[in-house]
Amino acid sequence: MRIKSGLLILLFIEIVTTNVYAFSAASTGAVSLRYQTGQNLSLLNPGVKYPDAGFAAAYLMPQLYLAQGEWFNAAFELYSGELSPRTFSQNSLELYGVETENDYFNDTYFIRQAYVNFSPDESTNFYAGEREIVGGSRLLFDNYQPSLTFDYDMTDALDIPLSFEFNAVKVEPYKLYDPSRTSMFYDAELSYNFSLFEYITVFYSNFEDTDNTLAPMLNNIIYSTLFNRTEYDALVGKYGKIRAARILLCLQQEYANGGPIHSSESSVNWTGITGDRYFGSFEINLTGILEMGSGSIQGNNCFDSSAPFERHFHTYGYVADAKIKYHIGDKATVGIFFNLSSGDKTPAQAILKQGTLDSFIAIFPYNTESSLFFNGGINQNINTGTLSMAGRRGLGDVAYGGIIDVYPVKYIDFTLTPVLLYPEITDKAYGFETDFTFTYLLNRYLSLPFEIDYFSPGAFFQGYAISSIYQVLFGADIKW
Repeated sequence: MRIKSGLLILLFIEIVTTNVYAFSAASTGAVSLRYQTGQNLSLLNPGVKYPDAGFAAAYLMPQLYLAQGEWFNAAFELYSGELSPRTFSQNSLELYGVETENDYFNDTYFIRQAYVNFSPDESTNFYAGEREIVGGSRLLFDNYQPSLTFDYDMTDALDIPLSFEFNAVKVEPYKLYDPSRTSMFYDAELSYNFSLFEYITVFYSNFEDTDNTLAPMLNNIIYSTLFNRTEYDALVGKYGKIRAARILLCLQQEYANGGPIHSSESSVNWTGITGDRYFGSFEINLTGILEMGSGSIQGNNCFDSSAPFERHFHTYGYVADAKIKYHIGDKATVGIFFNLSSGDKTPAQAILKQGTLDSFIAIFPYNTESSLFFNGGINQNINTGTLSMAGRRGLGDVAYGGIIDVYPVKYIDFTLTPVLLYPEITDKAYGFETDFTFTYLLNRYLSLPFEIDYFSPGAFFQGYAISSIYQVLFGADIKW
């Protein structure tokens, strides 16, 4: 869930522990206040009324932890507050991506975590319930979802610094279609652990779409035809202006009813490697993911006189991500990063007409660097990601950026992330984005965060002469 508005006060209730036959209970909590405003945010939120208007909100996040010795733990976290209208949508026309259904229970509160943990020995862990799952890589899956997890660390038992993890996740997208079926995400990981913070992990993940989860994602990609310059130019070049205009009119009519794709079934697989390693003061992080799959969709094909259709298609995509950071003592970190997500030259036509969709498909991705998503920053502790395609519009991303993180004293921290962005399949620049965050920690209980995100869209939007998009967020975090 990408909440780009609001005031957040994190309210942590002081830990109270009761020992009864080695049983302990602890409670914490979080309240947050945020205020958000901006300019031209409607381009990132088509269909949301008054997206530039200032918005304030308060959020409460109480937590409860139970433990029985060292072998049993349970956690519960409730998220409540006034959610931004920019993060809520009734149909795929208004969506960034697809949010989880539970995130909008009564529009004001939902259960973020509710799980139990059983550890028969210090090397083995079993988890059951709703909690945060990082599947393979944060660029692929990072969200709070119902799951079963098996985790085995071979370090103590076999004296080998290897660990294995398996996740079976019940994916809960925002249910636009049939709520009676469930899609599943499976993930298996093998990690070699150099130390506590150094590792290399190989993984295999699989997503089985059986309840039309992919359909809203595909509708978002097709919707890009309405306003993305590269896609629109390709449409005119292939069909001419008159037929292209008819296709756009047909798509607009379809989106009045949710979109041209009515249902989907698919199986998508990812194989990848990710790792983090220190060489003195240098830290290197590398991630590579290859995606392959196939699916079938049903709906109306606006490219052929809005006739009903059913067709099968293949998917193929990849991600390459690299970061190099230099730690200047305990005062600052500077670095550079490169991110490449594959795209498709004509994603709408690839979905509706023929061929293979080459856009990288990610299930709840979460990228703390800048990548046309304005994510991370002071709201990252409540963000849970979205279902999405590469580059939001299916054209892919190439990002060249920098990282500057300065924390000269323990109560001040500011981060600057400038980046140049390009679509993966053309040489036309998306533009320039920079995100700046500042946090002043008054004491251990209270901090004041501030964030400003700026995006110069370049050739990203078709038909708009917009020089900049920006948003400003600030608030207060309290914990006790």
